[in-house]
Amino acid sequence: MSTPRDTTPSPGLRFACSDPHLEQGFAWAVPQALSRVRTGDRGAVPSYWAALTDRPMFYSRDVAHQALGAHLLGLDRENFSMLRHFAASATAARGFYPLWAFTFDGAPAAIDYVDDTRFVRETPAAFEIAEKSVEQYLWTGDDRYLSDPVFTGYYRDLLREFVPRHDILGTGVAGEQDARDIFAGSPTYNEMPSAPDMQVASDGIACQWAATAAIAAAARDKDLARQAQADAERLRLHFERDWWDEDGGHYLTGISARRTFGEFAFEPSWFPAVKRLLPHGDRAEAHLAFLDTSLEQRPPSNIEAFTYLPEAFFAYDHDTTAIRWIRHLIDSRALYPEVPFTVVSHLCTGLTGVVPRHDGALETRSHLAEGWVEVEGLPYRDMRVAVRHDGHARTTLTLQSGTGPLQWVAHVGDRTVTHLVEPGQSTTVTA
Repeated sequence: MSTPRDTTPSPGLRFACSDPHLEQGFAWAVPQALSRVRTGDRGAVPSYWAALTDRPMFYSRDVAHQALGAHLLGLDRENFSMLRHFAASATAARGFYPLWAFTFDGAPAAIDYVDDTRFVRETPAAFEIAEKSVEQYLWTGDDRYLSDPVFTGYYRDLLREFVPRHDILGTGVAGEQDARDIFAGSPTYNEMPSAPDMQVASDGIACQWAATAAIAAAARDKDLARQAQADAERLRLHFERDWWDEDGGHYLTGISARRTFGEFAFEPSWFPAVKRLLPHGDRAEAHLAFLDTSLEQRPPSNIEAFTYLPEAFFAYDHDTTAIRWIRHLIDSRALYPEVPFTVVSHLCTGLTGVVPRHDGALETRSHLAEGWVEVEGLPYRDMRVAVRHDGHARTTLTLQSGTGPLQWVAHVGDRTVTHLVEPGQSTTVTA
């Protein structure tokens, strides 16, 4: 079994904040995450640990969530290698599902794979592999995510083969027969015994919508892009129209041929917010209130679950709640690799609202009302960028290096301002 080792942090990535607790969390998370890199170990493909600490493997769900933090830490080679492994594993014999886990030598993990008809599979992961591959293209500019036949074939098969084959209720939403046996296929990431006859789940539709929207914006196959755009709009309207639970005052967590599920169900309850599928307005606010109350009354038993919560609340500007969950992750000092990797991304891009756009621009939005936060050395394509927010009053972006220029879309207070920033230049926007 391979053991964690020390690795040099990504050159230039720095995080500073008026809140020393968040600074200390970053200082803890970076070496913890980098100690999980397996690239260079004998027989290992470029990879990092993305699993429980007693499983020397990388899992699709974990890689999808750790990939952004990994990019910020300079692990682009590892991200490409692992995402490509998953995409390449989605064969017709496997129902176009990617495998659930690989060992570091790139072999299917025996603990989760018996044969091509019996292996762990959860519907949301199939979509997250596509969404996160496109996201890595946006951050890195690595053309292979849009041109490598393994990836282009995966995007095509996901929409044209996987969804029709797994459209269990005839609504265009991929699912499975029930959630009882993950080796037979589950429609949700929730592996708890609740709601076992759920056939489509809201984490599934949220991930499907996010992946479809990503393919629509990025695919170079124009027919596929048009199909994806139509599918994404149909999924959005379907969720808004048919998944609202009027009696409960929040969105459903699942549907089966026999009934609907409105009870709190962990991943199905927060993934629509994580993926930004909730339409802004009263319904989103009601759903987030339901989520907040449910988490207080019935907190998850596994630390992995908490790693998603800052994203869910940042997405709808519930910043105080999002930061509270970042603090919880930091205070846990959990060695589960997903915790340090996501702490890095929550602090460096979540708190700062840094988002790469399909037109090549970079957006920023402060999620810190009081005090200041600054990130230096953010890797964006061939550039390094620094962002500083002084509350909601002022934001400064510096293009530290790269060919540039960089189009910057700054959301500061109630203003949205666009600037073209040249290499070596700093630009400030005030509210």
